[in-house]
Amino acid sequence: MKVVVDVNVWISALLWGGVPDKVLILAEDNQITIFASEALFLELETTLRRRKFQSKIQSLDLNVDDVINATRDVIQMCPDISVDAPQLRDSKDNKILAAAVAASVEVIITGDLDLLVLTEFNQIPILTPQDFLSRYFSES
Repeated sequence: MKVVVDVNVWISALLWGGVPDKVLILAEDNQITIFASEALFLELETTLRRRKFQSKIQSLDLNVDDVINATRDVIQMCPDISVDAPQLRDSKDNKILAAAVAASVEVIITGDLDLLVLTEFNQIPILTPQDFLSRYFSES
């Protein structure tokens, strides 16, 4: 299954674990494939380098480059394209929708309410990490 994971989910998964981390574990176990465009990956890298995350990264005995390299290991890159999404409340989220279309993914995984209110884009469901896991990987 092909997915795009929003930066907010990556940050939560990498730095705090929990439900978002279960999504990354699925990728590590080759049960899903996570796609990102250069623009989306750059946003993740820029966000990880913010001062407010430095102490958390250090508390995990890591540095930003370790986290970025680990992330790069589980991402498949897709082209940067543009899409028309006039219904989008925050135009900065366009890169997530564009990556989803470019990679022909089956699901967009995010915690961003500006995206979640759309429920889908180009017939691609937009789900929280928990909703994604419940829908496609429900634990028995």
